[in-house]
Amino acid sequence: MERNKILILGAVLTAVGIIGLVFTSETTTPSPWQGSYGSMMGGYGGMMGSGMMGAGMMGNMMQIMGGNMLLSGGVPYNSNGSLVSLEQAKDIANKYLSAQNAPDLELGDLEEWEFNFYAEYKEKSTGLKAFQIVIDKYSGIVSHEMGPTMMWNTKYGMMALQAGAMTVTKEQAKGFAQQFLDSRLPGTKAEEGGVFYGYYHFDVKTEGKMYGMLDVNGYSGQVWYHTWHGNFVGEE
Repeated sequence: MERNKILILGAVLTAVGIIGLVFTSETTTPSPWQGSYGSMMGGYGGMMGSGMMGAGMMGNMMQIMGGNMLLSGGVPYNSNGSLVSLEQAKDIANKYLSAQNAPDLELGDLEEWEFNFYAEYKEKSTGLKAFQIVIDKYSGIVSHEMGPTMMWNTKYGMMALQAGAMTVTKEQAKGFAQQFLDSRLPGTKAEEGGVFYGYYHFDVKTEGKMYGMLDVNGYSGQVWYHTWHGNFVGEE
């Protein structure tokens, strides 16, 4: 029953993402926090300027790449078909890190959300955050999170460029994040979540409680809101 619920909700979110993609195709004049709608690097993040990310497009991309983001499936991690627990997710995240042969990395934040587990790895030597992953709650499959960790990460991403220092300061990034939230999600607040290579991460809270998360590009100020987690459940 629980797995069917995830499948149905995933399908609905994918359909909504496709609708959102259609609406964001209109010509607009973006502000820094909206981003541009034209390029792959700016377009996906820029789509969030209209309040809806193209979840359908990105979901399809993850399916092609082998990830299971919204549409959970595959062989169950637990033989009885029950969902992965938070403790199991921590074990999976640590085993995944061990397989990377990256002694300078360690597991940072680990959170449980409605549709997946979210985790961050950070560098021991610098204290900077390295990259983000999600863990499927049914199969336990690990995928690099779609969005900034793939497209904006200048060291660990798909298009790592080893770019120079970010030109957007942390204070400016928080301002862009809050401007976006005031426009799209009134009543929510951006709170510091950490610095990655190429972008800033912010927790989104309402009345002091976790509501969501977003990232801000460290060069353009573009905002990319994470639409694929669902409701917050808890953290390790």
